[in-house]
Amino acid sequence: MPLALLACETLRDELEYASKLTGVKYDTQWVESGLHNYPDKLRNQMQERLDSFFGYDKVLMAFGCCGNSVIGLKTGDFELVIPRVDDCISMLIGSVEKRIQVGQNGGIYFLTPGWLRGERNLWAEYSYAVEKYGEDTADMVMESLLGNYTYLGLLDTECYDVQEVLPSIGHMAQKLKLTQKIIPASVDYICNLLVGPWEEDRFLVVPPNSIVENFLLRIK
Repeated sequence: MPLALLACETLRDELEYASKLTGVKYDTQWVESGLHNYPDKLRNQMQERLDSFFGYDKVLMAFGCCGNSVIGLKTGDFELVIPRVDDCISMLIGSVEKRIQVGQNGGIYFLTPGWLRGERNLWAEYSYAVEKYGEDTADMVMESLLGNYTYLGLLDTECYDVQEVLPSIGHMAQKLKLTQKIIPASVDYICNLLVGPWEEDRFLVVPPNSIVENFLLRIK
């Protein structure tokens, strides 16, 4: 059964690791991670990538709902499989429910090294603001944006050396006036995406030549 993969650049490390664990490798189209700030643009690029898939029975999407950007996507002559999560953070933590549980003791701004490589991440925005307006103004902007957050949470997906990343994360946390925290995570959900089974409570399976009209998150 020919399969292909549509994936977010943020998850490249995790997908490459999951591919090694499962022993599968699919033709892959990557989507720029910074487009998550613009759901309509993200949807348009997803659709362009989907339209380029020919000769596949199934296309797997390494995305969540991502601000409803998947709503309105059209499938070709293939099934489309989408994890039933709000975004990649819940995918790496294991489920929407587990993400809610992790954040019960204070708001967490989650990140991974893949997130940091994106051109339009929070730290890049802060650095730009410092350069253009000065540190005091940049701090005021970040305080406004991050008022509901207590922690800067690094997701340990076992795809990289946490100790190598911690110094830069600690620096970021200090500047953003947040507390550094390491959050256990894994690629289990991604491995499930790559090899199945695609059970209804974990995945939305869209038939060929259809439109994604709704996206129900399943929270147990």
